[in-house]
Amino acid sequence: MENTLKETEWLTINKVLLEMYDITNIDQFTERVLKTYRMLIPYTKGYFIVFNEAGGIESEKSSFIEMEPGVYEEYLDSYYEKDYMKYTFELSEHTITYRDTDIMEESLRQKTEFYQGFLKPNHIPFGAGILLRRYGKPIGIVNFFRSELLGDFSDKDMFILEVLKGHLSHKLAGLLNGTKQAAGNRNKMLAHLAAEFELSEREKEALTCMDGGMTNAQIAENMGISLSTVKKHVYHILEKVGVDTRAQLRNVLETYNSTKF
Repeated sequence: MENTLKETEWLTINKVLLEMYDITNIDQFTERVLKTYRMLIPYTKGYFIVFNEAGGIESEKSSFIEMEPGVYEEYLDSYYEKDYMKYTFELSEHTITYRDTDIMEESLRQKTEFYQGFLKPNHIPFGAGILLRRYGKPIGIVNFFRSELLGDFSDKDMFILEVLKGHLSHKLAGLLNGTKQAAGNRNKMLAHLAAEFELSEREKEALTCMDGGMTNAQIAENMGISLSTVKKHVYHILEKVGVDTRAQLRNVLETYNSTKF
């Protein structure tokens, strides 16, 4: 199978891998993977879903291509749990590639709720992808769909996915670990600043929300308190830190982070 790839295809794979390893932002990474892999394996629609440590989907880190908001929302809300691809995921402890038509006999596949309710109406009857695991834990799924016109994924397409799967798993795991470490460091910084400026526990919690870019209304919902109470917390935080605005507070946080962490 390896000999079926042309020299230009191997060069494209090398280019894709080099570009992939240069990316340091996880949001950019998932989007870029979808676009660059299309240079190797044509597809109609696709997604790259990232999981958190609890196994939930990290929507903000995930990317979709050629899938309108209504389509991918429908998939996540109604059909993700019904996607027979998950059967393969649950049976493996390692990163694997898959092709929908290999998972079950075709006549049975076409009778499933997933095929009839999602694939057929969206004119994407064929699927293939990579189920990503690291140390036995699921970290992501790259899923490609094809129309009838493009046809099913070939053995050559699957070989290319095999070549790429280890690199993809390794890179995603590294980015997730870096994100986790960065979040941990940020939380340590906020804790030190809160102690230095003698913020109360609730003020510290509000500060963390502010650092995450939440509005007062979002902070109120997150903390389960009234909007007026949030405003009091924000006022006291600004007063204790010695600034007048959120923008000035942001500058203090970044300066504190760069000088003491």
